[in-house]
Order: sequence, then C-alpha cells, then structure tokens
Amino acid sequence: MPLLSSDCQSVMTMGTGLQGQVVGRFHCQRCGWCCHNQLIRVFTVEIQAILAFLRRQPEEAFEDHISACLAYEGHLRPYEYLYHQRLAVVRGFFRPYEVECLEGDLLGVKTHVITLLPETRRCVFYNPLLSTCFIYPARPLTCRLFPFEVKDSRLVMISEDDPCPGIGQGAPVNFRRHQRLSRMCQHLVQQEEELFHAFVHEQGLRIQPHTPSLSFDARTLIDPFVERGLIPNVLHQGGLRLTRGQQ
Repeated sequence: MPLLSSDCQSVMTMGTGLQGQVVGRFHCQRCGWCCHNQLIRVFTVEIQAILAFLRRQPEEAFEDHISACLAYEGHLRPYEYLYHQRLAVVRGFFRPYEVECLEGDLLGVKTHVITLLPETRRCVFYNPLLSTCFIYPARPLTCRLFPFEVKDSRLVMISEDDPCPGIGQGAPVNFRRHQRLSRMCQHLVQQEEELFHAFVHEQGLRIQPHTPSLSFDARTLIDPFVERGLIPNVLHQGGLRLTRGQQ
C-alpha cells in the first residue's frame, strides 16, 4: 500500500545531484492540499507517539483546534454537540484500512490510516483557518516524506504536474534526508507485516488463498495490533461486529 496515495497521482523517480540532493524542488505553500483526500498511513509506533502527544495537550488546545475547524465548516448544529463529537474523532484519530481475508469469516487488519472527515475528506488534525497541523511535532513519516512516497520499495517524487503548488518551487530537496525517512518507513512496513503474519500463525488462522487485500469494509474484524495491546481500540462505527479484544 502506498504510504501516501491518490488514484490520480503520477510519480517519477528522481535522480540525485553531486551533493545527494534530488533533481527537483519543493517549498510548502501551506495550502493544505496534501492534508485533503490523501490516505495517510500511520504505523503502530506513530500511533503511540501521537497518543502520547495528545495526552500532553491541554483541553484549551483541543477547543481552539476544533472551534476553528467547525467555524470554517460553517456548521449550524449546536456547538456543544459538534464539539464533543469531533473531540472523539480527534482522540480516536486512526482507523483500519488494509485487511486480509482469513478463514472463519474474519478480516485481519494489516494497516491503519489517519481519519479523514467524511464531509470534507480533510485530515482530522488539519486546521483550515490557520493552515496548521495540530500534531505537527508528532506527525507521521508519511507527512514528513511529502512530496515523496514509497512505491514498490522505491522512493519517488510526485510529478511537477501534480496539483500541489509547492512542487517545483524553492530550493532543491535534500534527497539524503528523504532516503533516511524512506528506510525507516520500509523497516516499519516489514515490522508490521511480520507482526501480522506471526499473529495469524499463533492464532491458528490461515489467510484465504488467492484473496487479495481489500479496503476496510467489514462486519467481522480482528486487529492484531489491538490484540497485542500495542494500540487501543477506537472503533465506534455502528453495525460492526468486532471480535475478541475489540469487544
């Protein structure tokens, strides 16, 4: 699964200059384009780090962020109701994404992504009034890598034809830094893949043969990362029949 993906994105592999810099330029315009309509993968260790960051934030910080978002969206429903509803989404900021079909009518969670608000397809942490990120110091590697992504174990840069206005602007991008981030991402991808398969083996489950990974749309779900106690269960979606540690 791409770490940052969009069906309409085109990507190109970029070469390196003599100083280890990409033959490409990027300067963030703080427009929030990369915070909309993007699948932002979040690893287990990143979920833990973001949860720790959120626990350190005062209630006033949550209120400032959520109030700005609600004002931008122009909601007419009672503020208190909307605030507490959005606060629950911010605190439970991740959701299962990629799953594997297992025997016994189970779907096993393999990856997680940051929640996008259904009305706007905007990252729950992005403040559209100030063009800021609520968790910027603890943001995922996916966000730190932009305008790069990892595809098929290769580090690639989004084409300059991409809608992001920062592509092609500013100074050349430091490719060595992004290579380090890419290696970290690939290590975490492998680590979570191994954890998933180890859990399936320990539980005596089997992946159904010739069944591709699917987008999350399940009635019966088991999350190995929740089962192991690595992350909390934050699913509150009605109609889901959750199993084992998620009950």
